[in-house]
Amino acid sequence: MQAVEAIKDADVIRNYDGCGAGLLHLAQSNADVAPLETIDEVIKLARNGKKITVLFPGNPYAFSNGSAVADRLERAGIDFEAMPGLIVELAAPVMSGIPLTIEGLSASLGFGLVTGGETVVLRLASGWWESGITALLQNGRSPQKPAALILNPGQPGQHRVTAPLGELARKAATYGLRGDALLVLGPGVEMAERLDTLSRRPLHGRRILITRARHQVDPFRRELVELGASVVEIPTIEIRRLPIDDRVRNAINNLERTALVIFASANAVDIFFQMLLTTGSDARALHNSKLCAIGQETADAMAGHGLRPELVTSEYTAEGLANALQGWEMAGMRVLVPRAEVARDALPSLLANRGAEVEVLPVYRAVCPPEAGPALLRLFDGEGVDVITFTSSSTVYNFVRAFPEDRLPAILGDAEIACMGPVTADSARKLGLSASIVAREYTTHGLVQAIAEAAARK
Repeated sequence: MQAVEAIKDADVIRNYDGCGAGLLHLAQSNADVAPLETIDEVIKLARNGKKITVLFPGNPYAFSNGSAVADRLERAGIDFEAMPGLIVELAAPVMSGIPLTIEGLSASLGFGLVTGGETVVLRLASGWWESGITALLQNGRSPQKPAALILNPGQPGQHRVTAPLGELARKAATYGLRGDALLVLGPGVEMAERLDTLSRRPLHGRRILITRARHQVDPFRRELVELGASVVEIPTIEIRRLPIDDRVRNAINNLERTALVIFASANAVDIFFQMLLTTGSDARALHNSKLCAIGQETADAMAGHGLRPELVTSEYTAEGLANALQGWEMAGMRVLVPRAEVARDALPSLLANRGAEVEVLPVYRAVCPPEAGPALLRLFDGEGVDVITFTSSSTVYNFVRAFPEDRLPAILGDAEIACMGPVTADSARKLGLSASIVAREYTTHGLVQAIAEAAARK
C-alpha cells in the first residue's frame, strides 16, 4: 500500500529494468513516467521540487543497487524513504505453489550457492542453468533431491518445470525453454502440483495487450489478471473533453423540449454530465426526455449517474438501436445525440429518415497519445504479445497507424486479434487485421470471456 500511495502521489516515476509495469496505471495522468537512466536526473528533479518515485524489482536493498542510489541521495542532501519489497527468491516459489519452509521437513533457507539450508533458492542467468545445477551437485546435494526451475520468475506468466535435481536440466531442455530462471531445491517442490493455482488459471502464460483509454482500463485489466494473464497496457486512444461553447449551452437549454437523448458511449455519458454540472444543471434537466443507450457499458455509465434508460440496445451498433426503435413514433421528435467529435453518421441519418429532428452534439475528441506509437514498436520489436484487444474502432485505427504499412502483418507474428463487437471487428478487417476473437456480449467482460474460450480451444 505504501508503494501504491507513492506511485499515486509522484510527479515523476522512474523504473529499473526488470521492474514490472503492473502498477503504473495508478500514476497521475500528468505524471512523467519513464525508465531510470541516471541517478543524476533524479537528484536534479528533486532539487527542482519534484516528488519522485523510483521503482525497483523486488527489494531495493537486496540483490539490487538501491543502497548505492540511497547513498547518492543522502550525499546530495535529498530527503528520501526506502520501501521494502519482496525479492523474487521469495515471491516466485509462492506463485508456483512451492513452500520454502515446512514444519518438520525444512526449517532453514539459503539463497545462492550455500552449503547449508534444507531449501535452497538460486538465481540462474540464461545459459547458466547446467552450471548452477552442477555446482549444487558438487556441493553435495543429492541428484534425487526434488527441484524446480521457474522461468520468468515473479511475473504472471512464470512457468515451472519440476524433476529430481540430476534430471532437471535434461527435462527443461526437452521443452526448449531458455532465459533467466530461479532454481528451487527442497521438499516444498513436491507440493507444487497441488498448490500451484496460478498455472491452472485459463489465461496463465498469455500476454495480452490492452489498447483501451487509460481511464477505462481498470475493470478490464483486473479481470484478465484474475484469469492468469500477463497484461501489457499501451492505450491507443485518449479522451479529451471538448470545451463548453454556445452549441453545448443551447443543447442543454433545449432539453425541456428534447423528447429523446441517445448516448453512444460511456465517455459521452460521463462528459455530458460534467457539462450539465458545469453549466449549473443536473440530471433533473432530463426529466422530459426518454433515454437510450447503445451498449450495456453505456447503460452502466448512466446508472452511475442515477438514471435508467428506457431502451438499451443489446447490439453495440447504431443500426441495432435504430431497429430497437422501430415501434417508436419518430416523426417530428427532437433527438439529441451526445457523442465523439468524429463518429459514424449511421444513427443520425437513420433517425432523420424516419422524420426525427436530430442534433448531434460532439462532447469529446478521441486522439492517439503521442507515446503510443513508439511504445508499440518497442513491444513488437521485442517479446510481443499473444492477444491484441480492441474495444472500439478508434483503438484499431490508431494502432494500425503506429506501424509502417509494409511491416504490419509480419511484425504482429502469431498474435490473435480480439474485438469487443462486430463494428470494431469489421474496422479491424478493413485495415488488414484478421479478428479471430469477437465477443458475443459487447462489454469488456464479454471480451474477456471470449479470449478465455479461445484459449481453452487451443
